[in-house]
Amino acid sequence: MGVLGGCERLSVASSGACMTDATEVLGAGVASQAESHGSHLRGWRLTLGRVGWVVFALVAVGLNVIALPDAYGGFVNLGQPTLHDLARLGLSPTLYTILAIAVNASVPVADLALSVLLMWRRSDDRMALFCAFTFVAFGGGASLFQFGSGTIVPSLAHNAVLRLLALALFASGEAALILFFYLFPSGRFAPGWTRWAAILVIAFYLAVIVNPTVVSNQASGPTPFLVPLFLLSAAVAQAARYRRSTPREREQTKWAVFGLALAAVFLAITLPIFVLVVPTSLQNDPVASNLNPIFQIALLLIPIFITIAILRSRLWDIDTVINKTLVYGALTALLAIVYVGLISGLQALFGLLVGRAASDPLALVLSTLTIASLFQPARRAIQSVIDRRFYRRKYNAEKTLALFSATLRSEVDQEQLYDHLRAVVSETMHPTHVSLWLRPSPGVRRDQ
Repeated sequence: MGVLGGCERLSVASSGACMTDATEVLGAGVASQAESHGSHLRGWRLTLGRVGWVVFALVAVGLNVIALPDAYGGFVNLGQPTLHDLARLGLSPTLYTILAIAVNASVPVADLALSVLLMWRRSDDRMALFCAFTFVAFGGGASLFQFGSGTIVPSLAHNAVLRLLALALFASGEAALILFFYLFPSGRFAPGWTRWAAILVIAFYLAVIVNPTVVSNQASGPTPFLVPLFLLSAAVAQAARYRRSTPREREQTKWAVFGLALAAVFLAITLPIFVLVVPTSLQNDPVASNLNPIFQIALLLIPIFITIAILRSRLWDIDTVINKTLVYGALTALLAIVYVGLISGLQALFGLLVGRAASDPLALVLSTLTIASLFQPARRAIQSVIDRRFYRRKYNAEKTLALFSATLRSEVDQEQLYDHLRAVVSETMHPTHVSLWLRPSPGVRRDQ
């Protein structure tokens, strides 16, 4: 006799998990198809969007090529004192310019590459098309604007046409980034107040084209507070629309928010380390600071995860990614603290006992062996804590099923097995009613 489980042979009433999950999946599929149908571009609109993106990208690339030394090299306007700094750091002007361009151009180049990828894979989708425009405008425009003075880089500022194009590219990139979070992931403004906020955002950045100093570091009055207010409204819009999103849209939102959170955590960890480890003389050095890749790495994470949210969110389980990130992030931090503490403590102890010269290698070896032995127990403990704290329902279901599997290996009484099966289904799926049908084993007569 076989014990047959699963939704095919378990009759679960309306609030049961099988029927509930099936209903949610079916509803999500219908809603997703409807949204996908409504968000696709066809005909002349699709052609206009593709041609517009090509022209827009060519203008952005052309402006950045013209402004290459000013925007990325960081050498043309540094002057004679910097030449002494370069000699002190052992860098030639050519090598420094190459390194500065490689570091500072990484974000615009990556944004352009991701924009090309979106156009290649999903150019007929309105949200993907808008995201492709946003990447080009934001990545290419921010590098052309000098926030300290509120002006365009000198190589473009002397020509009226190039200056206007650069300002338009910068303003459209800043505005598109905010509008993106008003629209993402469905491509529609939600909640309703975001339409009015979008009008205010567009009006503000049109004013930036006329008077770019309103977003400079020296700006005064209420205008410097508008940009943080816009960013806050974008975050509020994402939080407000999350509950009313379809399951697929929620997965996309999780991917985008995860990228933002990862960038913020990266900055929160690396900036204090940079301040503590790097000498103050290098921190204040204009040459060294221009080669610092911390902010570029953080900015790269955001468009990468947004692209994943648009293209590949249905292939990868974001909850698993978040879970593993929490586990291994906490594990790394814990073991690093323990490792540093062990080395310091053992060096101090052995220094008193056998002298400092002999203490360093021994302390290093003992600390490494201790960390190696603690890795798996610490990982399991952290995994258990995170599962109980953030994935309680899934954790309880897995524990219950594990206990049931152990029971199957030792249980021989049929009635007891039925009771255990019904208990497991009730605890993990919470149905209002459970019925069990069993198929007779081959060769067994019905009258037996």
